[in-house]
Amino acid sequence: MKSDKLNYYHTNVVIPNMIMANKHFFVTRIINNPKNAKFYIGKDSYDRACESLKIKSDNYLDVLLTANIFNEYFVVFAKFPKNYVVGTNPNIAIAIAVKNEEVRYFTLELGKNFNDKDEYLVGEWKFINDKIDSHLNYGNINKNNMSLFAGKIKDILER
Repeated sequence: MKSDKLNYYHTNVVIPNMIMANKHFFVTRIINNPKNAKFYIGKDSYDRACESLKIKSDNYLDVLLTANIFNEYFVVFAKFPKNYVVGTNPNIAIAIAVKNEEVRYFTLELGKNFNDKDEYLVGEWKFINDKIDSHLNYGNINKNNMSLFAGKIKDILER
């Protein structure tokens, strides 16, 4: 990737704001269709992030999608390729949970602990009135593992 800001900007600003800008369309047409969801994350929102940062788009970001249902939330997990997980506090993966018209947006962020060792932080961008309101931190998972991330999201959604 050409910018160490791209991952953070794309995953923490562009995607959640695009979801909320047209939430009903996202909930009814995008999230429940794997082809649409992959295009939305890997092309549409990625191109917008590149354009905003004045970076030449690499054409398509190949994300790995999986899905599950927890406590009536349909959750789509998107894991990003290694070459995209760069910069300051990049996101390794995101999870978008939808229940009716409610949308919750989670991140798995790569950070460093006090000993300069990798740590994997689970967070959530909280929406109020369809706008980003705050960022919640749910702590660490032991390693970069999508099953552990999914388990943490399951625990959060079942509270």
